[in-house]
Amino acid sequence: MTNPAPGFLDFFILEASEYVEQLDGLLARAVPTTGPDTEVMIRHARALRGSATMAKITSFADLANALERVGRALRQGTLPWSAALSGALVAAIDDLKILIRSVRSWTVSDDQRASARAAELGRYAPVSAPNAAATTPASASGGGFFAAESSNIAAGLELLATRPNDKDAAANVLRRVRALRGVAGIKDVSPLSEVMAGAELVAKPLELGQGPLDADRIAFLRTAAALLRRAATALREGSPADAPSPERDAFVDALARFESRDNETGR
Repeated sequence: MTNPAPGFLDFFILEASEYVEQLDGLLARAVPTTGPDTEVMIRHARALRGSATMAKITSFADLANALERVGRALRQGTLPWSAALSGALVAAIDDLKILIRSVRSWTVSDDQRASARAAELGRYAPVSAPNAAATTPASASGGGFFAAESSNIAAGLELLATRPNDKDAAANVLRRVRALRGVAGIKDVSPLSEVMAGAELVAKPLELGQGPLDADRIAFLRTAAALLRRAATALREGSPADAPSPERDAFVDALARFESRDNETGR
């Protein structure tokens, strides 16, 4: 594991914990004869893998990838649901929780734990030849990718709102914001492009060492995070992400207040 900045580890722990809890609940609700909702399982496992990859925790990402492969095999019907598979998945989730708690003091034994669990899942869903469509941002530019990244960035903005003087947290969330702004197709997914532009404008001074963020900037980050979470839900459900909503109205008002204040300051 490469040593990322402390602020990035906070970001990873926050979002990885959320994804693992979602997976845990999904398995708990699984129908004994047919298993969990595979679409939801794949989505959360993929998001968890992406988060671990960003944090440069390779063995953790490999374990998340193994979960994703199992979900894909179940969906395709090439892997039958069984009590043994259920037990292996529950054990993997338990280990993921342990590994999240170990992130700040990661050791070789943590790598070994993650690798051993990934290998166990690999017996159910072996690694196949790389599929470019599953690993490249070009294909990821669909709704599922935007939904996952919106949730990730929302978590980062919420964390930053609670740490308005954390330069590392600002740099980490802005790295993801800029990466998403560079993905083809984002301009067609309103309101993501507007939120990303606003978030960068509001948080950039802290990245440059001009902190802490004031109350107006903190309020903006919270409204932006709320709108991103709503948009992510809409994208997952296949409904319009830019439909009128209280979250969108709050974001538009917060952005207008901030821009008005910024204009007054610049005079």
